[in-house]
Amino acid sequence: MEFFLASSQKKPHSLLSQGTKVLMYTLNRILCPTDFSDAALHAVRYAAFLAKNEHGHIKLLYVDENEMDPLEYLMQDEKKKSERRKKVSAVAQQKFAELIERASLNPQSTSTHIHFGPAYHEIIQEAEANRYAAVVIATEGLGHTSHHLLGRSVERVVRLCRAPVISIRPSDHVQPWKIKTILCPTDFSEYANYAIPYAVSIARRYTAKIILLHTVDLTVQHPELLVQNFPDLSLYHDHSKEIQVERIVGRDIEPENSIVRLAEEYEADLIIMGTHGARGMRRVQIGNTTEEVVRRAQSPVLTITHPVHKSIFPYRFNEEYTPQSPTSA
Repeated sequence: MEFFLASSQKKPHSLLSQGTKVLMYTLNRILCPTDFSDAALHAVRYAAFLAKNEHGHIKLLYVDENEMDPLEYLMQDEKKKSERRKKVSAVAQQKFAELIERASLNPQSTSTHIHFGPAYHEIIQEAEANRYAAVVIATEGLGHTSHHLLGRSVERVVRLCRAPVISIRPSDHVQPWKIKTILCPTDFSEYANYAIPYAVSIARRYTAKIILLHTVDLTVQHPELLVQNFPDLSLYHDHSKEIQVERIVGRDIEPENSIVRLAEEYEADLIIMGTHGARGMRRVQIGNTTEEVVRRAQSPVLTITHPVHKSIFPYRFNEEYTPQSPTSA
């Protein structure tokens, strides 16, 4: 594995005085699904960190999937279903209270909700219908036994959800969260570059450094020459010149190896990447690279998919998209 570095840049500059339109991405409304497992608690604590810094709101969501059991579904006994839902709701509300206390959440900026149905479907529907800034979700949950597998619901949420998704891998080590180094991989395609405005916005909020990473195959000669092909960040965000940026070209058999390795070496606090690359496969299958990074990376991974970026940064992209009016959280 090899890495080729370009010099970093930091040029304080502001376009506000020129009347340039400025759009920001703020993590002020966060949807955090939970199954009340320890893994989910880890994700809730990360959501609390983000919300505190943005003075934002967290909605805790529990989804009960038992009604999808074949026997439960075929019985269609509305009275029993209603009684069962009341029992589930009572237990969930008790668990919500315990979770809020364990995660030291502010009750004034935390709400709870219970859905019934397929977990991934209910999470995505809630996230998209109410225009959450992000879904913060653990990569594992109750009954998950292997760190080498990505939970089915998580994979589907990352693949299908139009809202940004932050995947959190559980850890036994509880340490203060911070965002000082952001790793932003790109294959130079517009699909991959959808992540750049988000990276710049978050970097400005936390005074963080951005590392742009492009990975090439081992057969590529003189990969250091590709440094000049990195995108101009000013095309994606008006305040990109305020951010310290380092550009690195990696060479490896698979790009996810470079991403995960570099994130560890540079102690990246957050990885921000698009779910689709140069091939532009949309909502059909998650890119193999993204799935591997979400599965393997120790750092939280913020994934951006189609077409939410156009509701936050609409003047940066050409495809038509009409935002819906958000409902209250």
